[in-house]
Amino acid sequence: MKMGRKALTIGAIGIVGLLALSGCGRADDAGTDDAAETATIDDSPATGEITVWAMGEEGENLGAFADAFIEDNPDATVTVTNIPWADVMTKYQTAVAAGTVPDAIMIGSSLLPSMVAAGGLAAVPDGLVDDDSFNETALESTEVEGTAYAVPWYVETRVMYYRTDLAEKAGVEPPATWDDLTAFGEAMKANGAQYGIQLPMGDAEDSTQVILPFYAQAGGEVLNDEGDAYAWDEAALTDALDYYASFFTEGLAPMSGYGDAQTAAFADGSNPSFISGPWMIGVLGDQESPEWVEENVGTAPVPTGADNNDSYLGGGHLGVFEDAENADGAWKLIRWLSDADTQQAWFEQVNALPAVSSALDAEPFTSDPRLTVLNDQLENTVAPPSVPSWNEMSAFIETEAEKVANGGSAADAAAAIISKAESLGTGW
Repeated sequence: MKMGRKALTIGAIGIVGLLALSGCGRADDAGTDDAAETATIDDSPATGEITVWAMGEEGENLGAFADAFIEDNPDATVTVTNIPWADVMTKYQTAVAAGTVPDAIMIGSSLLPSMVAAGGLAAVPDGLVDDDSFNETALESTEVEGTAYAVPWYVETRVMYYRTDLAEKAGVEPPATWDDLTAFGEAMKANGAQYGIQLPMGDAEDSTQVILPFYAQAGGEVLNDEGDAYAWDEAALTDALDYYASFFTEGLAPMSGYGDAQTAAFADGSNPSFISGPWMIGVLGDQESPEWVEENVGTAPVPTGADNNDSYLGGGHLGVFEDAENADGAWKLIRWLSDADTQQAWFEQVNALPAVSSALDAEPFTSDPRLTVLNDQLENTVAPPSVPSWNEMSAFIETEAEKVANGGSAADAAAAIISKAESLGTGW
């Protein structure tokens, strides 16, 4: 399961309240100069057992993948425990409180602020990696007030997937603007499809991964310039909610959202487009065949709104616990996983886009047209804000957006979201 799907945020919703009840607040040294003062990691081989918590496909594959690391570090071992996404925050808090942490942990980018607030993560050692080598937005999402608490591992953005054969029959090109996307869906439906596009619905499908980009495309910013308060633009938020809901109210998208038949509906042509991440190329190839994907599946950048065509940026980071028994080995493993060649090999394993930009300047990213679009979209992205309350905020947005999709007022929903943000605060 890729970072950014709903499983990522389960367990983090309400984290601010949990921290308050438990007496845990923001780590005392979070974002301070003291937090940034860390020992450098030398170039000698790693030794000893390195314990890692990871989730989803990453947790399933990292152990075997790390065999290549062991070849270069024969006195080290890597033990990976696969943690369910739904349990990660509970296990994190319990382990920190009990002093039973592993050495390293995979961190969904939207969970990092909650983990920093709970305490327990070490700052990234100076000089461990070349910061300039990473996707800029991904790198920024690892920092809290200037201190990096993780290293970007992989990134994910969203693009539009569509049936090229059915688009040709309908006489339409990939949509370039908001109006084009509506017209595209109408043309697909007029050409025999039951719906024109699939969009996520509600909290269960993390619909903010579409709504947040719509809001950014309309010109909105989530936080103020200082990053210490929400700064929702009511007009842009209303436009984004209204646009999102229009696909449901006009019958262009099913009220069930993606549902359990997302790829089946795409394959049989009853719903021939959707917005999703890079893993879907492999999913469709496994379901149908790589040849079918080659012949029938295209990708396109997300359409441009009034201001831009930003798409959602998620991803996975890697961090080390302050109380890690083998912090030196853990950081060396993370440095190896941040190498461009390693990141290309990791993509081949799990279809996770490299966070190191140079890794995208080689095959298959430069030749496969579907991957080229994903690569290009990385230049225009919006990441969820790095504040602990975002998961609770996004769940509220998803609930309000679902009301609008069912015929409610976008203006009322926008006002409710702004009011919620004022009462909730950022969580710091």
